[in-house]
Amino acid sequence: MEEQTDASFDALVAAATSRLNAAACADPTFLKGATSSRVEAAVCAAIKESCQGTPFAPGEVRLVSGARFPDIVVAGRFGVEVKSTEKDHWTSTGSSIVETTRDPDVGRITMLFAKLGGSRAEFRSRPYGQVLREIAVTHCPRYLIDMNLAAGESIFDKMGTDYDTFRTGGDVISVVRGYYRDKALAEGRREMPWWLGDAQDDAATSVTVGFWKDLPAETRRDYQARMFALFPEVLRSDFDNASLWLVTTKSVLNSHIRDTFTAGGTVGVINGEPLATPVPQIYKRLLAAAPLVRDLLADPAFLSTEVRAFNPALFPACAAPFSKSASSPGQPSLFDEPAIADSAVGCLPPAGAASCESPLERWLAQVASASGDPRLRPWLLQALILASPGPR
Repeated sequence: MEEQTDASFDALVAAATSRLNAAACADPTFLKGATSSRVEAAVCAAIKESCQGTPFAPGEVRLVSGARFPDIVVAGRFGVEVKSTEKDHWTSTGSSIVETTRDPDVGRITMLFAKLGGSRAEFRSRPYGQVLREIAVTHCPRYLIDMNLAAGESIFDKMGTDYDTFRTGGDVISVVRGYYRDKALAEGRREMPWWLGDAQDDAATSVTVGFWKDLPAETRRDYQARMFALFPEVLRSDFDNASLWLVTTKSVLNSHIRDTFTAGGTVGVINGEPLATPVPQIYKRLLAAAPLVRDLLADPAFLSTEVRAFNPALFPACAAPFSKSASSPGQPSLFDEPAIADSAVGCLPPAGAASCESPLERWLAQVASASGDPRLRPWLLQALILASPGPR
């Protein structure tokens, strides 16, 4: 008896596909205008009828459909996902990328696509991962199916992986988020995938969008400190990334974000000391936020989620922020939270100490660069000292 292998399963589905096309050729009304459930039933019947002479038995072919993935299970470990469209093209929206309803025993899945538009129905089948062109959003991230997709052009080829590696890799949301963010940056576009959260981040954004002016004062202070930490470019009046972050991660719209940082003109006193020449009001807001920024950069959760996604340059030079592989002795990785905390809590190493730069030290350098004002770093250090409890 021939074994039930991937190759024999592929041959079974190919035979069923040919059977369906033959039926449509013989009767152009075959499945025209059919519902998706009727198409699934017809596909299941065709697979059962094609079992003769194969290592599969009709009794091993089960139509599960509904809320399960894939729609048809064969011999407990093979699957057929059925998609249909009433239009005359070979594209459609597919299943969720997280596959929470997937049958855990099913390994290999084939897509069987029914194109019901045109003069008669047509059917094609291909390995599932080879026809997933992109990821789009309905109510959740879903694959886009393209039965005409050329070899090597699937979304997994673009991400440098394959379907099985991707789906079994754990945090698919973070992988996709990183891919689309990096793609936008490489193409010079400022975009953030609003529909993606981070599996390492327990915080959930609101399902509704609200206005900045309606937030409690404490929440506004917290968000502004986070924007200073993640996007130091606000000091050179570049608020694009901060605006995108506010909407995509906090569901907050601020139509006057520039005023949030700069309103009030200039200020003539810094840390209680009068200045010969006034400085922009944003300096005062930055100094007021400095203690909150320091605390954020000492928080492993903030470092491993928001900093990782939006300002990875803050990681210590001795860290390996985008690798889960084991670090060298004494070198923290992104996913080693105690090590991250150790690198951040100390904030600034003693003069002459042999230590990699802390996130705070790196942020101070970013601030000085973004503002073009070398006075900001000592002013920030002074503000942190003034804000520290205890005798000075």
